[in-house]
Amino acid sequence: MEREKFLVLCPCCETKLVIDQATGALLSHERPKQGPSKTFEEAFSDEKKRRKEAEDRFTQAMREQEHRGELLEKKFKEALKRAEEDDSPPPLRPFELD
Repeated sequence: MEREKFLVLCPCCETKLVIDQATGALLSHERPKQGPSKTFEEAFSDEKKRRKEAEDRFTQAMREQEHRGELLEKKFKEALKRAEEDDSPPPLRPFELD
């Protein structure tokens, strides 16, 4: 008598797993066939492109960081100006509620 088996498909790599119901042991697995692999030159070219993109993102972030202080100063001055122009009464403080 053959034991019952479960067929499970891995959500990450799409590998088919055959598991024995009684023991929970992995009986077999079958990985999906992959397409043709890249040549060394293609992989090297892709890596160079990826590094160039990462370097460009880093350079952009550095430029933004250099001007961050100026931007924060402008925002602070604008908020201070709006606060001075606001003539509404200040909010109640917690100890004034008693």
